[in-house]
Amino acid sequence: MRNNYSKSFVLKNIRVVCACMCMSLLVSCKKTETYADYLETQEEAIDEFISKNNIKVVGTMPVGETSEWLSDGQKVFYLYNSGDAEGLYYHQIELGTGEMQPQNNYTAIVRYRGTKLSGELIYACTVDVSPDPVSFVLLDDAEGATFATGFQQAVKNLRVGGHCQVIIPFSIGNSSLVTVKGGVSSDAKNRIPMFYDIWLVGLE
Repeated sequence: MRNNYSKSFVLKNIRVVCACMCMSLLVSCKKTETYADYLETQEEAIDEFISKNNIKVVGTMPVGETSEWLSDGQKVFYLYNSGDAEGLYYHQIELGTGEMQPQNNYTAIVRYRGTKLSGELIYACTVDVSPDPVSFVLLDDAEGATFATGFQQAVKNLRVGGHCQVIIPFSIGNSSLVTVKGGVSSDAKNRIPMFYDIWLVGLE
């Protein structure tokens, strides 16, 4: 009788352990996402954002305009479809009046506000957050760059006093950096697209 009880007890515990292991495997499988999954999720999020905000996407950058890019009341975003900034959606609000054009090895002085496409604030260096703007050297995606390729390309489109909005895919955004200026580690956010307002305050 004792042996039967012991065997029954052991079998019962084995079943419990096996069930727990199966549940753990199922949960871990659900949490594991591939790079393709991240890309698909990002594409869906960007498409939804564009639709929700009534954005018009164009494949040719408007030239010669110094004020906001609009078409019949819609904000016009230029989509980079090649080069280092491929995938960047760029919208000019104000070109700025400075004569210098930002280039590699120039020091850009900026303010910015970065959110998830849902609107959740992630990074901010605005007047109400800090009295001082942030300065960094334009280096594209070179080793040691403080800001990612997408952000830097946006700055290069401006002149001093300019303001733009951009949608930055993670491949030219957080995923290319270990940390992001503002003191927030990008580790937990390196697979999401971001929306930025960027102001170019100065250039040296």
